[in-house]
Amino acid sequence: MLTPHHEKNAFLSRLAASESSLFRSQLSPVELRVGDSLHYCGDRVESVIFPNSGLVSMTIPLREFAGVGVALVGHEGIVGGFAAAACAPAACDAEVRIAGTASRMPAAAFRYALEQNPSLRTLAARFDSAMLAYAQQTALCNAAHTVESRICRYLLEVQDRCGGNNIPLTQGMLGQLLGVRRTTVTLIAGRLETTSALRCRRGYVQIINREELERHACECYEHLKLYMASLFAPAQCVSAIASSSISEDRSLKRNPLK
Repeated sequence: MLTPHHEKNAFLSRLAASESSLFRSQLSPVELRVGDSLHYCGDRVESVIFPNSGLVSMTIPLREFAGVGVALVGHEGIVGGFAAAACAPAACDAEVRIAGTASRMPAAAFRYALEQNPSLRTLAARFDSAMLAYAQQTALCNAAHTVESRICRYLLEVQDRCGGNNIPLTQGMLGQLLGVRRTTVTLIAGRLETTSALRCRRGYVQIINREELERHACECYEHLKLYMASLFAPAQCVSAIASSSISEDRSLKRNPLK
């Protein structure tokens, strides 16, 4: 079996004994430091990263911004897995936003492991589906929702991945990830402080009232949580989760002000 260090990552922790044997000798520990670039858009991905802690942002570079975020990856995901499996160039930049630790595996070894085990390919495909769903939901969110609701969604997602109430992201970083000016983030953060949802400090944001933050967040946050739950839930639970989601959607259509 893999070591407890490796099992902090959701993908590695789901491996069966026969599957973990394909990974054990190929994994090595790596420190994730804020500002580290794991790969750039268009690069050939040489390593697959399995975060145990910390946070990696997947961003698409623009001339006006250092990069606009399309997904966040913490201990629940994989960085570079899709590109490595497909022998394709990276579709976006991957940069460490919150320090942590990870396990690293050569891309060729990851690809070989998938080729040897059908159930492993299925598991990797589920994690790819999770990343695709995140990117699609973010595209919708950026087009349809206010900056305030998007900021609240991001803070909730970061807290889910990293735990604790102190989120080590500056207002400048939030602006970059959201593709908006820092001054816009400062203005909205000030409004959220008046509701006692959060408090901004130098170098981090402190979540004071999570329920209030959820109230200001858009529905994208809950939609993704439901999808991820159905994606990784035991088979017998999937239909129950799906039914609950459908019932909620129908209820909202009947009662749009709910």
